Amino acid sequence: MNARLSLVLAVAVAITAGTFVTVATVAATRVSNVQIDDWQMQGTATHAAWPLWQLRVTSAFGNAAAREALADVLVNSTRLDERREGVELYRQLALDGAPRAQATLGHLLLRGLPGIAPDYVESRHWLTLAASHDSRDAQVAYDLATLYRNGYGMVRDASLAIRWLERAAQAGLPLAQFQLANEYRFGTSLPHDDALALQWLTRAANAELPEANLALAMAYRNGELGLARDESEYWAHVKESEHDLKHVSRQ
Repeated sequence: MNARLSLVLAVAVAITAGTFVTVATVAATRVSNVQIDDWQMQGTATHAAWPLWQLRVTSAFGNAAAREALADVLVNSTRLDERREGVELYRQLALDGAPRAQATLGHLLLRGLPGIAPDYVESRHWLTLAASHDSRDAQVAYDLATLYRNGYGMVRDASLAIRWLERAAQAGLPLAQFQLANEYRFGTSLPHDDALALQWLTRAANAELPEANLALAMAYRNGELGLARDESEYWAHVKESEHDLKHVSRQ
């Protein structure tokens, strides 16, 4: 009799546990992306335990968006152990085939984090994989250009660096547009072309990149890039670069 009762109780507990896991899993998958974004912002800004715990629980029950948000909060932590955990979580997401995670992991491994050294070989692996999913990702293209231009973890390759830099510029990344303008302006890896240099420099300046507006200001002052000397344009772009710097400082 006792054995039968024990078996019944064990089955009841198993059913209850299974029901709890099912309900919790359904609840986690139904958490809105707005709520996850809110936890992510709170966790990154305040490093508070509550939003991080919420993301951990929701992630544990299979919410993919919460898992990626958790990784982002962790890599921005002030604690080294959490930064390492965040990188490892991004690695798991990347291995699972998440393109955004592959791109982010590649970027993190290129730049490194406080207490975590760059890994250029692994960075190139993930960035190349991310680019194969989306060749229009401007940041991925720029990061690959950086690797090839500087020879990080490989032999320098100027032609591949320019190819990726052009992709990043065409995809709208202002810093890539500025650097491409300089390649045309100074003829380092591309044929000298003032017209193309001015075109890309203007696009970067219109996107409020401070150094681009300052470069345009100097071009107007000195009469470079096919521009006539113009003091009013010089001062206009100087003021615009100051405005850009204030805008950048608020981000």
